[in-house]
Amino acid sequence: MLLSLACSTISCSGTKEQETLNRAEALMESHPDSALIILSTIDKGQLSDKNQKAKYALLMSMALDKNYIDTTTFDVLQPACDYYIEKGTPDDMLRTYYYRGRIFQNQGDHDNALNSFSKGLDNPHLTDSLTIARTLVAIGYIYNELFDIDSYVSYSLKAADIYNGLAFRNQELDCLFKALDGAIILGNQSIGDSIINSIEHFSSLDSISKKSLTRLQLSYALKFGATDDIKGLIHEQEENLSSLNDALNLALAYNKVGNDNKAFQLLNIVKNSGLPYDTLRHLSISVPIFEGLGNYKDALSLYKQYSHKQDSIDFLKFEQASRSIVEKHRIELQAQKDARHKSRIIWGCFGGIAVLSMGILILCLLVRSNRAKKELALEKVRTKEAENAKLKSEKDNLALENRNLQLERDKKALEAENLAHRVETLENESDSLK
Repeated sequence: MLLSLACSTISCSGTKEQETLNRAEALMESHPDSALIILSTIDKGQLSDKNQKAKYALLMSMALDKNYIDTTTFDVLQPACDYYIEKGTPDDMLRTYYYRGRIFQNQGDHDNALNSFSKGLDNPHLTDSLTIARTLVAIGYIYNELFDIDSYVSYSLKAADIYNGLAFRNQELDCLFKALDGAIILGNQSIGDSIINSIEHFSSLDSISKKSLTRLQLSYALKFGATDDIKGLIHEQEENLSSLNDALNLALAYNKVGNDNKAFQLLNIVKNSGLPYDTLRHLSISVPIFEGLGNYKDALSLYKQYSHKQDSIDFLKFEQASRSIVEKHRIELQAQKDARHKSRIIWGCFGGIAVLSMGILILCLLVRSNRAKKELALEKVRTKEAENAKLKSEKDNLALENRNLQLERDKKALEAENLAHRVETLENESDSLK
């Protein structure tokens, strides 16, 4: 009775915690702050099994990430990694790998982050389109950090396509902006035109999106457009400045239309702002502006600084590419090693099963042989008993016949004796008659 009561108590407790987890999961996308509060009320000691602990770990990691609480350790997520990567559904594995990659990102470990994201996507049975899109965005972000702009554009467009199918318009637009920015950097006008065509289908934009679009339109005009196109966008950009990089864009626009004094003023505003800005872009824009002002000496000095930084970045890109190749090779070797190990385990299992099967077969044959021997021995015993019974019966019959024969002899002897007595009697009677 006590055992039954204890089991009932544990079951009720597990059900209560599961309901709390389900409620937090339902609120995760729309109200992540509420989901975090709900998860914080759960006593982890009351979680009933590894599956429930893994779900709590994954949901808590999601809640922290969605509330912009960056974590750099696996303390929270580890139970999910331990359980879902081995026993979870494809979508559970994807989510776990995604948040594992996010932690590596927070640590600044691009290689392991990229490896985690890629492993999460390496499954043909995924159905969680939203997490797939987020993973693609995260991969694109890493490639942008590594100056691989082609991959950055490619992954941003893939994510935008998924967000379009989910009708997540803001997320789709953000990915299109990223892809357009990359296409402009690459100087790929055809991709840029295609992306702009997609953006034009958005009926209304909020103020932040309008500012981003204005900046990109000016960047596009600076890269591919004519002077008149740039002039038409300068005023609009002045009214929608939202960052120092926008100011740098505007400075380059003024340089393109021949107003280098205005461009120089904007350069100084950016430089003296005390805020972080893109120093490489500042140098690259400064060179033509100083040339336009006739200050060729400083223009040459700035160009040398720009070239030195660009060479450093190119070297970093080469170094990163080399590391990526080495890491990829290491991963491939590890995968081959794991495959060989797995193959050995499989063949070992097959061998063990074969040996076990042979052992069972031999045992069955021995049992069958022993059973046959036993049955044969029993049959011999039964045959012997039958023969003995038959012999006994024949012996009894013979004894009976002997007794009957003896009785018959005794009967005949008695009859002979009676006959002799009668003859004697008759002789006596005959003698008396004489």
